[in-house]
Amino acid sequence: MKPELNKLIDSVAVILEDRQPPTEEALLNIVKAQSAVLSLTSGAVGATDFSDEDIEEAVRVLEARFLIRMDLGSLFEADDFQPWLAGRQGEINWFYWERYRKHLLKKGFPAHVVSTLDRLTDKIVDHLEDPHKAGKWARKGLVVGHVQSGKTANYTGLVCKAADAGYRVIIVLAGTLNSLRNQTQERIDSDFIGWCTREKKHIGAATFGTDRRPVCFTTSVEDFKKQTANAIAMGLEALNEPVVLVIKKNKSTLENLHEWLSSNNQHKLQNFPMLLVDDEADHASINTNKEDNDPTTINLAIRNLLSLFTRSSFVGYTATPFANIFVDPETEDEMENGELYRDLFPRDFILSLDPPDNYVGPHRLFTDEADLDCVRDIKDNEDFLPLKHKIDFVPKRLPESLRKAISCFLLGSTIRLLRGHTGKCHSMMVNASRFTNVQNILAGLILEHVKQLKQSIANYGALPPETALQNKALSKLHEVFLEEFTGAGFKWPEVQRRLREAAAPIEIIIVNSSSQDTLDYSLRNYPNGRSVIAVGGLGLSRGLTLEGLITSYFLRNSIMYDTLMQMGRWFGYRDDYSDVCRIFMSPAASSWYAHIADATEELRRDFKSMERARLTPKEFGLRVRSHPTSLIVTARNKMRTGRKVPMQIALEGRLAETSVLFGDAEILKRNKKVLESVCSQSEAEVPVRNEPSLGYLWKSVSPSIIMTAVQTFENHPECLLTYAEPLVQYIEWLVLSCDARFDVLLRSSSDHLADYDVGGLKIAPIRRTVAWLDDFRIEFSKRRVASKGDERAGLTGEQIKQVKDNYPGDNIPDKEYRKVTGRNPLFMIFFAEVCTKDSSKTKIVPAYGLSFPGDAGSAKRPAKLVEYVVNTKWWEQNFDMPEEDPEEQ
Repeated sequence: MKPELNKLIDSVAVILEDRQPPTEEALLNIVKAQSAVLSLTSGAVGATDFSDEDIEEAVRVLEARFLIRMDLGSLFEADDFQPWLAGRQGEINWFYWERYRKHLLKKGFPAHVVSTLDRLTDKIVDHLEDPHKAGKWARKGLVVGHVQSGKTANYTGLVCKAADAGYRVIIVLAGTLNSLRNQTQERIDSDFIGWCTREKKHIGAATFGTDRRPVCFTTSVEDFKKQTANAIAMGLEALNEPVVLVIKKNKSTLENLHEWLSSNNQHKLQNFPMLLVDDEADHASINTNKEDNDPTTINLAIRNLLSLFTRSSFVGYTATPFANIFVDPETEDEMENGELYRDLFPRDFILSLDPPDNYVGPHRLFTDEADLDCVRDIKDNEDFLPLKHKIDFVPKRLPESLRKAISCFLLGSTIRLLRGHTGKCHSMMVNASRFTNVQNILAGLILEHVKQLKQSIANYGALPPETALQNKALSKLHEVFLEEFTGAGFKWPEVQRRLREAAAPIEIIIVNSSSQDTLDYSLRNYPNGRSVIAVGGLGLSRGLTLEGLITSYFLRNSIMYDTLMQMGRWFGYRDDYSDVCRIFMSPAASSWYAHIADATEELRRDFKSMERARLTPKEFGLRVRSHPTSLIVTARNKMRTGRKVPMQIALEGRLAETSVLFGDAEILKRNKKVLESVCSQSEAEVPVRNEPSLGYLWKSVSPSIIMTAVQTFENHPECLLTYAEPLVQYIEWLVLSCDARFDVLLRSSSDHLADYDVGGLKIAPIRRTVAWLDDFRIEFSKRRVASKGDERAGLTGEQIKQVKDNYPGDNIPDKEYRKVTGRNPLFMIFFAEVCTKDSSKTKIVPAYGLSFPGDAGSAKRPAKLVEYVVNTKWWEQNFDMPEEDPEEQ
């Protein structure tokens, strides 16, 4: 898209601001009129320079912006909340917010999203304290977003409004890495300050007003230093504008700032109302491993910093929040009364944000409802780049999957150019090792491969396709194009003609502590955009944004909730090019993303019902702590303690299933006998009946049969919810509380011949493609064994009809069947014929699922919690590759 057209679109967006969407005819007239205005004001671009196609493109882009929506999310507030903002609205000069709002519209933010952001930031400011309130006060809150969903835009809006309302000192804690701090400072420079702290000139929001400017003690290239602060402070007069500091979450930096504020600050900044915004707030929780980033130390430094100010508000922002909610206090009593609760818990409010509907999150990529076909399996890496390798490993050559990923990046960039995305940034991420030396060697191999590609394109790209494709490199690119991009709207000859334009600017940069490369996308240095392949580890996660990310190559084996989600830099906004994005990862990693996405979406849905029940943050935290996801987060955050981690979990309304199995033949054989025994014992109690389209069912059998099966089935340690002791404990409680009986389903597929014998009954094994299959371990894709609808087994036709009538849609989740009043718990027996995507080899394996009645999303406290214990030493040895390591920065 040519710059003049972008200018036209941006100017119309500012004119329309927060109006209701105009009709297509009205919008067309506005666009035409504004093109004429541009010709008069610029003297360079006339209305006739815009073709009919240009005008149509501008209308299309603007209509798309109006269609994008964002909801207000969920809010939990303390009992003592007292609104104050409405009473002061008329006296506040919203200078910083108004120019930021206009700046967002100019940058292309949809008008409805900006309007919603306005209301959300009003909510947050209102839940802080009035900065003009006398006496001592302190407020603490948490804002929960999504990875790469616009949290920075939200807290920048909060900073603008806080400055307008009267907060005089604003501190932003921007992660633990220099690259993220610098990137955050650049955003604050542009969107709030309106002044480039590096080049000392007006930028960004300053387009809409330069009358005022905050005082900044940090720059986009320099973190806080006492000497610099003293030099700046000497020039301060009456401090009529707020003071801003964007600092790294580092022990020394925080202590230096504390010392300067307490002893060397002649202007006594600590006497002013202060707002502290903690980005990546879960990274300031207790029990993360690394000494320099020890969260106990950092949190102590943060608390000391807050204690300097008699009037302060603290707001944490994170996309992986639940450590902040339920990890810190280990008991409910500690949460309610303990020192950690008073210091760290967001006691005043918790706001869960909803992303705009154009956000590409894990649910669009990994779940059953995924609408984007972007994920590709990596299965060829072990000979060239093993998942587990040591610090001295030397990769010799690139796996074919990585070569294909590079081709996808080049082709995706070319298609973006054909779509008019000129002057835009294009990025590829390679996160395949935690060791800096391995990253450096890998970057060198990628550089050589890209050089060869560029040379082949330069030599042959301009030739007719039939001649060009005789070159091996172009032939391979053509092959990838046919596999991946024939539906992108262009033919190969068109793509080939633009290959050189896409390939020539590609740079390979290394993002770690040993590299001098910088992930810089600034207009100052790259006015026509930048095209990069970024190779790194930790440096490519935790808040860092890769502009125009098209292709990701991800080869890591951490299965921890927040670790994986923060490494997912591919989440975010990909308007008009999401279809050409590709994510290469192992099937196991893809399966975990699916599992975590489902768990997270379930929890966020629960937020809604909890909000309707008007839970306070404390009550909300206690309720959330009982969610099974907490097992994953807790295990991760207490990983290095070398002890067992107890966790109180609610099983009411939950499904527990053996989605990971031992692959050993003898164990599988023993587990088959366990499940066959359930069938025979059930048959001895009640007659079997056919359950239409599901298999065989025994109604109301003794719970002792189920308890014996759970205790004798050899459970894989990764299956946290099917640990025997807590399941048996919960079944015993069900027997005592309501004399529970169990329904037993022997699942049989209706898709093929029933020729597999289970205790004399012929069934058709269900068929499953699995993420992992060998003689040691079997992992079901998306960590699911049962199919949607299986849990309706045992219900009457009338009960099933009531569920369908009460659910607002056709795609009924099985949790709705668990809510049926009076239903029995359901024990489902599966014999699954499993295979991997690329293998014809199959194996029939036994598995089970336990479905417990109830409403998992209920706002009330669960009637019964059971204790799960995670052995963290075993977890560390088998699964988690430490994401923070001295060798990975």
